[in-house]
Amino acid sequence: MQALSLTWLDYAVILGYFAIILIIGYILRKRMVSSQEFFMAGRSLPILITGIAFVAANCGALEIMGIVSTSAKYGAHANSFYWIGAIPAMLFLALFMMPIYYRSRVRSVPEFLKLRYNEPTRALNAISFAVLMIMVSGISAYAMAIILRTFLGWSFHASVLSSAAVVVVYVVLGGLTATIYNEVLQFVLIVGGLAPLTYYILRDFHGWHGLLAAMAPSLPQHVGGDAGD
Repeated sequence: MQALSLTWLDYAVILGYFAIILIIGYILRKRMVSSQEFFMAGRSLPILITGIAFVAANCGALEIMGIVSTSAKYGAHANSFYWIGAIPAMLFLALFMMPIYYRSRVRSVPEFLKLRYNEPTRALNAISFAVLMIMVSGISAYAMAIILRTFLGWSFHASVLSSAAVVVVYVVLGGLTATIYNEVLQFVLIVGGLAPLTYYILRDFHGWHGLLAAMAPSLPQHVGGDAGD
């Protein structure tokens, strides 16, 4: 695939985005006076902000790209794992587990497990979660670098290193508060990018029923049948 030709406006948007997230970390740096501020945002952020950040963290580029590619390869019914697994899990966490964590005044799930069980349980969960996060972060960085190299012609290693450096800087400066506000910013970008795409898809397929009819061959029989009714 031939790399896209970028104009000064394209570069201004990209550089502007990186500048904004660094500025957020820089502005918040003076608030990072304790571990509670750094790791727990001082327990002072509005519920709307934390809720949006929670949704954005679970609907990032990997989910969007993965759902699209999975549909293209295996059919739309393959995405049932997200509706059945991810969404009920997020609702359960928000409604039942988060109040328990809040009342316990813990800073992480491993810390809660230490209170509830013992140190070996905490250590096992912490190590497992750290390995998982390293793998997920690596996949995210790899996917982003592949996209930038494919569409923009950017160097793979430069893309990975520059994005990682930006993340490290704003996290070190602003802690969890900067991370949450940047998640909110990313949520706005996700919605702003997908809303026009949704409009054009529905327009080209002549509405929701037309889209379901086109997807019928890759959906379970009863869904396809409903689309044709």
